[in-house]
Amino acid sequence: MELDVERLSADRLEADLCIVGAGPAGIALAREFMPDGISVLLLESGGPSPEIWPQTLNQGTVTGVSYAGLRNTRHRQTGGTTYLWNTPVAGRQGAKYVPLDPWDLEDWPITWEELVSYYHRAQQVAGLGPFRYDGAAWAGTTDQAVIGPGEEHLVTRIYQFGGREAVVGNLQMIRAATDVRLCHHATVCQLSTSSDRARVTGARIRIRSGREIGVHASRFILASGAIENARLLMVSEIGSRLDLVGRCFMEHPRDQTMTLFPDGPDAFERLAFYDQHLTPGGTIIGGRLGPTEQAVREFHLTSFSATLLPQRRELPPAPGLGARLSRRIRALVTPPPAGGYGWSRGSDHRRWFEGFRMLLNLEQRPHRENRLVLEGGTDLLGVPRVGLHWTWRPEEQAALERLKSLLVDWCAHAGLGRVRLDPNVAPDPNAHHHAGTTRMSRDPRDGVVDPDGRVHGVENLFVTGASVFPTAGFANPTLTVLALAIRLADHLRDAGPRSALPRP
Repeated sequence: MELDVERLSADRLEADLCIVGAGPAGIALAREFMPDGISVLLLESGGPSPEIWPQTLNQGTVTGVSYAGLRNTRHRQTGGTTYLWNTPVAGRQGAKYVPLDPWDLEDWPITWEELVSYYHRAQQVAGLGPFRYDGAAWAGTTDQAVIGPGEEHLVTRIYQFGGREAVVGNLQMIRAATDVRLCHHATVCQLSTSSDRARVTGARIRIRSGREIGVHASRFILASGAIENARLLMVSEIGSRLDLVGRCFMEHPRDQTMTLFPDGPDAFERLAFYDQHLTPGGTIIGGRLGPTEQAVREFHLTSFSATLLPQRRELPPAPGLGARLSRRIRALVTPPPAGGYGWSRGSDHRRWFEGFRMLLNLEQRPHRENRLVLEGGTDLLGVPRVGLHWTWRPEEQAALERLKSLLVDWCAHAGLGRVRLDPNVAPDPNAHHHAGTTRMSRDPRDGVVDPDGRVHGVENLFVTGASVFPTAGFANPTLTVLALAIRLADHLRDAGPRSALPRP
């Protein structure tokens, strides 16, 4: 069922379970509960189609380093930030999916073994192929070679690519469900609690006219992203006793200061596995370079991934008007290939490309002073705006320079070629992968939610999404976000008599 709360005459909504946010996490949760016979409210601040007005609620300040901003890096609409993805899939590109590495979870209160079964289920929710991300497992489906398994420091792994279609397909199922109400323009402005703050007693929706609608449910789940999850907790003064809400914000900085010049006349053909391509089974993948576990431990590295994107060759100036005109005609008849994914589908690579730009996706470790705060002003609904303080620290830059020096040697040893690097250039922080602001911990002194996603000290309030990540690795977060949402749904079913959520 679907309704627009701006057209709702009632001043109260009730359900067994209230999910705040209809992005990938909220949709995955609602999907899990559809066959369970409980009533679910799925509240979305935006509407079913793009609108400018809800995006103004994302406005906030940023201090520290240059950043795209809090408005431009998230999106209010049913489907959430999937509408900011580069979505074509048949024409390739699409959104990247990849799990965290096992060593990424060493600082988490849950283990890789606990999470891996949920990754398998998340693959299905996202409409992806089998849960296999090792390059060697996929190289047999193509004629392309990868780095051999004997390398000590570098290994070939893959990304899988998917579009918005799977998310939209899940939405269609939710719209058809009788026990789920998908509510548009339902901006939750505050949570109400009992006098001892041990239980959430309700939520307040406010619409553009200023009218408020109350929400009552047995349990509440915040699934509205790392910015909004923390903002709503801060506005509601929940979980703030130890001043941990909003802290340890993490991004995935990207470095593009390395160029690989491959060896051998067939180098581009040999490295075609690292382009995006369609496998015989129909899964779209793209090869990438990652560290072995041995390298991570031996050199005390944070996680990273290197994508190889072709570097266009700079042609020398054409001598004379006739030569320049002839070059332009040739370019019109045979346009030069694009410099991103898809390059291997062309030909004559040596003519067009001089090498590969190495795009490094980097892990940023959590730091208390990278944080969100309530900045003082309010948005158009009267809710305090949030501000972000984010920096890339000198010690992080020093670690990046050390990693790049290691990669120069490792690429040469693996037979990939010579690497040129530009030193001491700060990475681009704009991956738009917000994480870490309501981090997961066993001890309330170390985080905001427990290993099951329940806010410490509040019996019926849960948080899911990248905001609960204690560390974020290098990986695009969506696959892990989906896995954690499915895991939370299982936990709520198994939580005992107080949950009021029956097993399927």
